[in-house]
Amino acid sequence: MTPLRRLPPGGSTVTTAELRAVLRDGASPDALRTALRARLGAVRVQLFGSGREALRVALVAIASQSRRREVIVPAYTCFSVPSAVVAAGLRVRLVDLTESGAIDPASLERLPLERAAALVVGNLFGVAEPVAPLLAKLRPAGVALVDDAAQALGAQAEGAPAGARGDVGVLSFGRGKPLEALGGGGLIWPESAARIPPEPPVELPARLAALFALLGYWLASSGLVFRWLAAVPALGIGTTRFDPGFAQGGLRGRALSIAVVRAAQLRAREELRIAEATRLAHELREGTSLVPLLAPAGDRGVYPRLAVLAPDADSKEAALAALDDLGAGASRMYPTPLELAEGLAPFVEPGPPCVGARGFCARLLTLPTHGRWSQRQRDAVLSALRSVAPGPLGSHAQPARSGAPVEVRGR
Repeated sequence: MTPLRRLPPGGSTVTTAELRAVLRDGASPDALRTALRARLGAVRVQLFGSGREALRVALVAIASQSRRREVIVPAYTCFSVPSAVVAAGLRVRLVDLTESGAIDPASLERLPLERAAALVVGNLFGVAEPVAPLLAKLRPAGVALVDDAAQALGAQAEGAPAGARGDVGVLSFGRGKPLEALGGGGLIWPESAARIPPEPPVELPARLAALFALLGYWLASSGLVFRWLAAVPALGIGTTRFDPGFAQGGLRGRALSIAVVRAAQLRAREELRIAEATRLAHELREGTSLVPLLAPAGDRGVYPRLAVLAPDADSKEAALAALDDLGAGASRMYPTPLELAEGLAPFVEPGPPCVGARGFCARLLTLPTHGRWSQRQRDAVLSALRSVAPGPLGSHAQPARSGAPVEVRGR
């Protein structure tokens, strides 16, 4: 049965205050940089047309200094990451994952680090991975660490913010990201960075274009409209592709105007998502065998979506089918591990099968944290999940992103 309404799997609501604010003067690149530095500490911020473009520029700069031609990429991550590697003229080397989706240190140990210019840490689903154990292996080998905070702006681990813990950090302001400006991205360089590439020109603020973009996004993300848009294959909504031919250049004026306005509400939106993810995690532990991936105690996750592991592939597919019938906004996220991504194989260095990434992908689904479920829909979602994945299974534990079980905690 096709639901009357279908919620998007991510994103945030557009407020009337934001619509008014984009028409005012005051949006500037410096205002956006200042807002980002307030979250990330003593860093230098550069702005680009997309997160992919930002990562491409960073990798070109790193490779030119090391003269190495490989970039180590998690075997399950956004297809934009290998797209940027290939666009930079470099080769992809895959590293396998633990059962919780973090980089597997044992897999990293087996790679030829002497060939690698950089390792990209994914920080998926708004949970910052620990990087200290990785840096202990990378630093002696001369491998740069790229702290990709596209999904994790505002997250923290080991007492430091995601995006500011390596040699360079990457941000994205695309749809469904913590700072959602419908486009754009950035690089985060430590103040100690000796050489950084030039930043392309940033377009002047485009207030009217920003207004129409936000209005269109508000309309498209409503349950009634999104149902029809998601059903049109040509639109490719919810699909992820390997595509190294993306546009290059600086931040567009429309995205600048939206980013400056939405940055002012970034922390408030974080708190709402954290509260929703924590509530969902508690509800899932009561009567289901689904395992939510929350940040370990003492860290901070920001959860643009809540990642959940099903006991096996069959229960995952049953859960997605049941939630699809409810129009609940559940998602399988990226469809395959990178070693199975269409078109990528010619650019990947040969290596053993990434068994951990395949198992993680087979069990993973995500639930929305935008808080747009009605109570009736919420009750129906939980009832469906208790039916297809009954539990509880270790109701007080979950695999942390480091691979160690920890108690599920709220913030």
